[in-house]
Amino acid sequence: MKKRIISLLIAVLLLLTACQGKQDYLSGTPTGDAALDESVEALLTEVCEGSDTPLLPVYDWLLTELKYRAAPGEGVEEFTDEITISLAAEALSKRRCDCDGEAALTAVLLRRMGYDAEIVRGQFLRGEGGEWVDHAWVRATVDGVVCHFDPLYDAHFTAGDTVSCFMASDGDMAATHRWQ
Repeated sequence: MKKRIISLLIAVLLLLTACQGKQDYLSGTPTGDAALDESVEALLTEVCEGSDTPLLPVYDWLLTELKYRAAPGEGVEEFTDEITISLAAEALSKRRCDCDGEAALTAVLLRRMGYDAEIVRGQFLRGEGGEWVDHAWVRATVDGVVCHFDPLYDAHFTAGDTVSCFMASDGDMAATHRWQ
C-alpha cells in the first residue's frame, strides 16, 4: 500500500511537471482521418478546457465513458496506422470496445495532445494468482519519462484504485502486466 501511494505521488508530480504551462492540448499530430480528427478535437476541447493538467481529465473520461465489449476473435497482431484509426473511431463513436479499441483511442488522444505514444501488446494478470490474459494498453513519453496508461485495467480490475495504471512506471506495471 505504501509503495502504491509513493508511486501515485510520483505520477502526480510528473503530471504537474509535464503539464505546467502546457495549455495547448491540441499540439500534436492529427490522424489524417477528417471525421476522427474532428471528434478527437471536440472531445479534447470539452474535457481539457480550463485544466492545467489535461492528461488526468482525458484518462478519467476514458475510465468512465468507455464500456468494455469483448471482441469475438483474436486481438490485433499489429497496430498499423489504418487499424489504429479504425479502432479509435469505432471506440469513440460507439463508446464500447475491447482492449484493442481502448488502446487505439488512448494512443490517438495522447498523440493529438503532443505525446509520443505506442500501443503495447502483452498480458495482464486477472486476479491474485489468476491467469494471464492477452491485452493491449499504451506506453507514452511524458516530459521525457516513459509511462503506461491502461484505463481499461483500472476500470475493471483495480478494486477502486483507479489510478494504478495512470502514468505508471515499468516497475509498477510489472506487478500486473507483462510485455516484451
